[in-house]
Amino acid sequence: MNDSFDGTIERSLRDTALAMGASHFGIADVRRAHAVWPDSFEESGLLPTGISIGVLEDDDLLDGLPQTDDPCRTSHYSVKIVLALAIADRIRDRLVQAGHLAHRLSHPPAKKPTGLYKLVARLSGLGWIGKNRLLITPDRGPRVALATVLTDAPLRPTAAKPMGDGCGECTRCIRICPVEAFTNDAFGETDSLKGFDAGRCAVYRGVINPTGWGVCGLCVQICPFGRKPS
Repeated sequence: MNDSFDGTIERSLRDTALAMGASHFGIADVRRAHAVWPDSFEESGLLPTGISIGVLEDDDLLDGLPQTDDPCRTSHYSVKIVLALAIADRIRDRLVQAGHLAHRLSHPPAKKPTGLYKLVARLSGLGWIGKNRLLITPDRGPRVALATVLTDAPLRPTAAKPMGDGCGECTRCIRICPVEAFTNDAFGETDSLKGFDAGRCAVYRGVINPTGWGVCGLCVQICPFGRKPS
């Protein structure tokens, strides 16, 4: 990536994302992640710049968990993620048309689980990785569906450095988890799953059940950064 940043392209991409329904938009230099998370770049190649797109989840459905489990799952995977990916596809196409390499990360991952989409969002200044191992935005907590585009376009990062941890001593997501999948370990850039037992979470959500994909969402619902004041 060179230093010839073009603010016109940045503004155009941001305006496109917001016009299509994005709530969050960030740009990050992801070269620092090439060495620590090399497997996450197998799908895209070592492109230097990441663009993070966020779409707000449905508060009414999240606030009704666990009774509204199925509608919440449907909204997340069939509406919010689909919209985030559609916006990311438009951003990717705009970059390719301008002569740049660009790749939209698959959802779910094409080869293996990756937390790269959360790391890109963090490096772009949209939030931090919480104890529930989700991106926590200051304004909406973890209630944001994310999509990611990697590119070689010379775009200026939207944050000089990653946002600091804002969870502090809060352990609400740890305490509400039905299968105790979380610990109080701080997020480490070299291991996206440290402090999170993905197997326990998966079994509880039923992802290995032949009846289909399940969802829990309680660690999203309980986060004080996303909840409306009572």
